[in-house]
Amino acid sequence: MSTMASNFIQEQLSWAYVRAVVYRAGWRLSLPEVDDHGIDGTLEAPVRGMSKVDFQLKATTVYETQNDRIAYDLRVENYNQLVAEDDAPRVLILLLMPDDPHQWLSHSVDQLCLRKCAYWVSLMGLPRSTNASTHRVHVPLTNLFHPDDLQGMFDQVYR
Repeated sequence: MSTMASNFIQEQLSWAYVRAVVYRAGWRLSLPEVDDHGIDGTLEAPVRGMSKVDFQLKATTVYETQNDRIAYDLRVENYNQLVAEDDAPRVLILLLMPDDPHQWLSHSVDQLCLRKCAYWVSLMGLPRSTNASTHRVHVPLTNLFHPDDLQGMFDQVYR
């Protein structure tokens, strides 16, 4: 599989993951017409008047697990977009995937299984990076991107 095909598949599977989580939770997902300053989409709670959280979505097989967090090298441009303090809070949603593309998705008559798991982190308010290409970010393993945890994510981001 070519790298371009591999990247495209990873991106599409990450969108499938986000959609499944958001819609299972009964929340709303909106996508910008164009990629606006690194924002891939917006999460909205089902309760009217509830605030929104913008997100940038990444999928990767290249990361390290260090103690209770994931270490991931994010492109500097993306990092600086996520640390900016704009109107709505924003988070990075990171889908971790197995090294072997054949393990990314499996299915049977009983289930469709997308491997591994997505996590989130808010980088807002951190200092901008002056690195040349990437900036290492740390995503807590406790920050699962899961239907039951969306409200907790909102609460934490708005604190």
